[in-house]
Amino acid sequence: MAPDDQAELGMLGPFFAVGRDLDGPGWLPLRALLEGPALDERVAHVGAVLGRLAGTEIEPRVAASTLSLGLFARLVSPVLGAAALGLPLPRPTLDDAWWRPVEAGPWPLALTGPGDLAEPEDADPEALLTDVVAPLVERLAASYSLSRKIGWGNAASAVFGAAGMLARGRPDLARAARATAEGLLAGPLAGTGDPGPPFVRRSCCLYYRIPGGGYCGDCVLAGA
Repeated sequence: MAPDDQAELGMLGPFFAVGRDLDGPGWLPLRALLEGPALDERVAHVGAVLGRLAGTEIEPRVAASTLSLGLFARLVSPVLGAAALGLPLPRPTLDDAWWRPVEAGPWPLALTGPGDLAEPEDADPEALLTDVVAPLVERLAASYSLSRKIGWGNAASAVFGAAGMLARGRPDLARAARATAEGLLAGPLAGTGDPGPPFVRRSCCLYYRIPGGGYCGDCVLAGA
């Protein structure tokens, strides 16, 4: 991925930016969220932050769901952005996509896969969902009893959220982003929501269980 392509992707917003180098300490592959303490540490961090804001203890399952919303948005946004722009992007994998812990905000993300072989079609959102997001959904289900319906609903919310950000920031990309999102809803995200517009998911991310949290704009409960 050329520096100019990285810059163009980053101009879409912080959720779309990716690096190619592991500058500084603390980088871990995505696989570390499937093995070892990294996921538990991040869920505990999210729970502590939410607990301070809400003034009460947060259920681990709710913290895990909230973490996945941010993580999935961070993973799908650059892939959707690259697909809409027609840019080559090294395909994120569990071993070639790297992150590092931060106190708040979008997770720093770097892709270290082969750059000289990447073609525009390598920005493959469906492969990202089946090869990367699916194992994370399974880990969250196993470790935090977060239902797979909620996990996949969070992934769908991230996809349509990224498409919405693209449409607002680059109206010329709105049609392409929407088509990609709807295509995923007919594929690996089947059954997670109704495309609309606006998109409405068929599950709830549990954020309403945080005092003062309320409902997200695409929540199945928002209009109930």
